[in-house]
Amino acid sequence: MKKLLLFLLIPALSFAQIDSTDIIVKQMMEKQKIVGLSLAVIKNGQATINKGYGLANVELNVPVNAETVIRLGSVSKQFFTTAIVHLMQEGKLSIEDSVHKFFPDAPETWRAIQVKHLMSHTSGLQREAPAYDNFKIQSDLSVIKSAYNLPLVFKTGEKYQYCNLAYFMLAEIITQVSGMPWQDYIREKLFLPAGMNNSYLTDFYQIIPNRASGYMHNKGTLINATAMLGIRPSGGFLSTSSDMIKWEKALSEEKIILKKDNWEKLWTPFIKTSDNANSKEHYGFGWLIDEYKGHKLIVHGGSNIGFRSVYARFVNDGFSIIILTNTDEANPRAIANALADYYFRSK
Repeated sequence: MKKLLLFLLIPALSFAQIDSTDIIVKQMMEKQKIVGLSLAVIKNGQATINKGYGLANVELNVPVNAETVIRLGSVSKQFFTTAIVHLMQEGKLSIEDSVHKFFPDAPETWRAIQVKHLMSHTSGLQREAPAYDNFKIQSDLSVIKSAYNLPLVFKTGEKYQYCNLAYFMLAEIITQVSGMPWQDYIREKLFLPAGMNNSYLTDFYQIIPNRASGYMHNKGTLINATAMLGIRPSGGFLSTSSDMIKWEKALSEEKIILKKDNWEKLWTPFIKTSDNANSKEHYGFGWLIDEYKGHKLIVHGGSNIGFRSVYARFVNDGFSIIILTNTDEANPRAIANALADYYFRSK
């Protein structure tokens, strides 16, 4: 009889958890005026939730689901650092290489910059290259060269300062060393081995099935987000919650794409992100390493115009949350924190 009661109780607890998650997500979506959201919750290697809320396209009344394709923004940075380490694993480069190896005409002030400084936002380069334009399609190299005349903001390696220009340079290095466009290398060496068949370059013109539209608010009125025509390696990919669950599996199992010790290089603290003595936040290679209420957290957020995302891995708890949204004002990190609070209380 006890076994029967337990059998009946487990589904009830599961439904209660899903219902509570729905309540938290829907309340915060309403508060943040989020149009559409895709959520994945992974516990001990199993996706316990993978679903959509709200709309992928308001005008056509298309709901978000687990296969809705949404811009990742800077959550994409981990794919570039993984690709660089993969090339290192293949013996094709070293993260200690100077950028002058790949950009021989770069200014002398850049000579001390190594690949690892690009990966960790410690290069001293300006955050953005002056030539980058959301509304212009141009080569990565032309964007990079536009920054040649700019002074360094600080001495290389001295501190952390977020730098999208550095990720343009990583993209160009991947292209040079692999002999194929960076998006093709990442798809072939990362996405396909992980089973991610619905992750794409943020090409505005390509027809991509199930792609979500982006939204923003103007004086309280919902409008279509400004289109980004330029491809930005620092936030270069679109994906789905289903594909990101597959990526999480690759990361957590540490068996494919990279060797275990190379995976862990990405999550090893490289530089503290602030001078605040109370802060424990560090940056690794494409990831922030922090704590949240005593739980070790490996995390990264992302934003493009009309889209906000977060990927939070509570690694010691075997628990991850992935949130993709199509609304400019969204704060998915706050939603992830609220869900984490709930799950840790209910353990």
